[in-house]
Amino acid sequence: MQQWQIEILRCPFDRARLDVKEEQMQCVECQRTFPVVGGVPSFVLPDLATAHEREEWLRKQSEIQARDMQASQYDHLLGLVLMSPVEARMTLRALRGKAGQFAALAEIGCGTGRMLRHFAALADFVIGVDFSLQSLQLCRQRMQQAGILEKVMLIHADACFLPLADEMLDAVASCQLVEHLPSDRLRRQVLAEMARVLKAGGRYAVSGYHWSWLTRWSGAKQGMHQGGIYYYRFTRNEFYELVSAHLPVESLRSVLGYVWLASGSKEA
Repeated sequence: MQQWQIEILRCPFDRARLDVKEEQMQCVECQRTFPVVGGVPSFVLPDLATAHEREEWLRKQSEIQARDMQASQYDHLLGLVLMSPVEARMTLRALRGKAGQFAALAEIGCGTGRMLRHFAALADFVIGVDFSLQSLQLCRQRMQQAGILEKVMLIHADACFLPLADEMLDAVASCQLVEHLPSDRLRRQVLAEMARVLKAGGRYAVSGYHWSWLTRWSGAKQGMHQGGIYYYRFTRNEFYELVSAHLPVESLRSVLGYVWLASGSKEA
C-alpha cells in the first residue's frame, strides 16, 4: 500500500489511524481488524448493523447481494449505455468548475468504474468506494487495463461510514448513489460524510434520480428494482434541500430528465 493511501485511511467506527500490514489493517484505538481482499481494503463488517435501523440494514444487505450478482452485466444495461456519455460529460464539467487538476478525488459508490475511469483524468490520486466487493474487483480489472491502477485506491465500505480522514480530498463525486439509500436519515448521513472528507474550497458533484415526467411514466416515485434494490426519485426541491443542508449548491440541473446533478464548492 502506498504512503498516500495509508495517510488517508481511517477506521470507519472511530476515525482513528490504522496499523497497515500486507493482508490486513488494524485500528489503533478500537483494535478492529479489516482485511485486504484482492488488493481492496474491506471495511464492511457485521458491526455496522448496530448503526442502522433493522429495515435499513436489511435493504442494504439485499442491495449488496444484488450488486454482487449483477456486477458482470451492469455496464451492459441499455439505459446506462445510452446515458453514460452525456452523464459523464456533464458530471466532469460540473465537478471541475473553474478548478484545474485535483490532487485527490474520490467517487462514493463507484461500482464497476463506469464513471471512475473518467474522474481519473482529473486527479493525481483517485479513490473509489463501494459496498459491492464483486463490483470493485471488476473495477480493479478495468483500472488495470487502462494502465492507471497505480494512482487508484479502491475501498470496500459503506458510504454512510467512510473510512477516510477529515478534509483530505480536493474533490468528491457520487453518481446515482443517494437514491438507493433506504431512508432519508441515511441519505442525509452520506451527504454529511462527503462534506466531512472534503477540504474547504473543494469541489463536489452529486447526482440522484429525478422524479420527472419521464420517470413518472416509467415507474413509481419509490420502490424496488429487480433483484431487490431500493430506489427513491427526488423532486427538485427535495434534492436541493438534501444537498444544500450539507454543501452549498451552486448549480442544479437535470440530465435528460433522468437524474438531478448538483455541484459546488465547500465553504471555508
